[in-house]
Amino acid sequence: MAVPLLRTLILYFAVIIAVRLMGKRQIGELDPSELVITILVSDLAAVPMQDLGIPIFAGLVPIATLIVLEILLSWIALKSRVFRRLLNGQPAIIIRGGRLDILKLREMRLTTDEIIETLRKQNVASVSDVKYGVIEPDGTLSVILKQPQQPVTAEMLGITPKDTGLPLVVVSDGKLVHRSLRLLHLDPKDIENRLKNQSIAVSDVFLMTLDDCGNSFIQRKEHR
Repeated sequence: MAVPLLRTLILYFAVIIAVRLMGKRQIGELDPSELVITILVSDLAAVPMQDLGIPIFAGLVPIATLIVLEILLSWIALKSRVFRRLLNGQPAIIIRGGRLDILKLREMRLTTDEIIETLRKQNVASVSDVKYGVIEPDGTLSVILKQPQQPVTAEMLGITPKDTGLPLVVVSDGKLVHRSLRLLHLDPKDIENRLKNQSIAVSDVFLMTLDDCGNSFIQRKEHR
């Protein structure tokens, strides 16, 4: 019982390390080469995990080889635009001036239902509202709206909104997050004093975020 458990843990952490080395992307945003490597890594890990007769290195060595290959290909793609296009493809314009490019849709084997569904997910009501629609190499649809349909910005209205920064969690479930404090160049006393001014103790805070512009959000714990 201990041997299968140990093998499973080793392979589990090996796959996690492999995915971390590939970079942080969601499955739907993987390039074709990254998706292939991800599938192969999971299959290679599953075989020695299920069959105890196969040496564990029979799974670890191919996984390591694939990750090294992926890192090498990514480095070459970074240096060569031509190789990057060969490996991952290039963007394709499927909507121009509010009209679908039928030939391009057939070439990419996309249906009108898929396009309409994707537009709805981006809060676009109609194809006619789109100036350009581009299928990116990772398969996502990027949309540039026509001018009348573009969202209103503060610049258009001639106003200057309150400046905001990147909110970081500084208190989580009553405990200070020291990494966030270091990023904000603050010490625990700064947070304690800020909360004290509002008659709140750190231990009573469920969540507090703070950005580098001084904007904060505080939610107290719910005492039942």
